[in-house]
Amino acid sequence: MKIVTDKINSEPNHSITKKDVKAIIGIVPDDWIGIAHVFSISSQLFENSNWDRPVIQNNTTFKILSRGIDRNEIIKELLIELAIRPTKTYPPKGHSLTKSQRKKLEELIMPYYNKLTE
Repeated sequence: MKIVTDKINSEPNHSITKKDVKAIIGIVPDDWIGIAHVFSISSQLFENSNWDRPVIQNNTTFKILSRGIDRNEIIKELLIELAIRPTKTYPPKGHSLTKSQRKKLEELIMPYYNKLTE
């Protein structure tokens, strides 16, 4: 498992750190990590992406677009992304979750989220 943080030269800064990602990995069930090998805290700004969520798993990499987004929101989004595969929640189109899928995932991750944000 590898955690990579892209260097940035301007504001806004990353809202989470490698330490935050390690804490998340340490608290979730092992099967939530699955085949992922890299957690990439990206220098890309979320608003410049074509994604509807700031955290996306693509094959073996979790790409995290945390710049300018509240730390707790990124923690929540990473937990949701981690929970997608083990719960067999398959987004119907691309990486977009339906409202009901998102609600179920949010309910599932709340105990972990609460432990991480206490």
